[in-house]
Amino acid sequence: MDFEELRRPNSISEDSIEYILNVIKKNKLKKVLEIGCLLGYSALRFSTVAESVKTIEISKTNSQKAMENFKKFDAKNIELLEGDARDILKKVDEKFDFIFIDAMKKQYKEYLILALNLIDKGFIYADNTISHKEDMKDFFEYLKESKLNWKELGLGRGLVEMKLQITASC
Repeated sequence: MDFEELRRPNSISEDSIEYILNVIKKNKLKKVLEIGCLLGYSALRFSTVAESVKTIEISKTNSQKAMENFKKFDAKNIELLEGDARDILKKVDEKFDFIFIDAMKKQYKEYLILALNLIDKGFIYADNTISHKEDMKDFFEYLKESKLNWKELGLGRGLVEMKLQITASC
């Protein structure tokens, strides 16, 4: 399937998405949560290697376009949750083994804190961590003060990887 028609300048970079897809496959991760759907490009890519994908989008317009794209590509394993991720994350009552953060950059710290309640072991990734570093100062301060196993991978426009109780990785 060719999802490239959905790629936008602010979509995840090709090297970042390929790296992440390899991590999901190699570690046999099944349940993905994406914070920030846009038009559904990365959710569709995740849906090809994971059993289920939940994605959150605040914009009604983007949500509608994403749903159209999911239907177009017959992606039945994607569920879109529309609304503010900070509210939705407080109500989700399931665990994931992979979480991808790619939404409002100034809210990354809040997303991360809420996401940590939804994952016991697995990976959390945050996109645009170099290009938007100035908007994420509290996110990086939180990471530095935390006991999380994290690193900046230097892929795309910046990609932070956090491993939670994982033994294998790429």
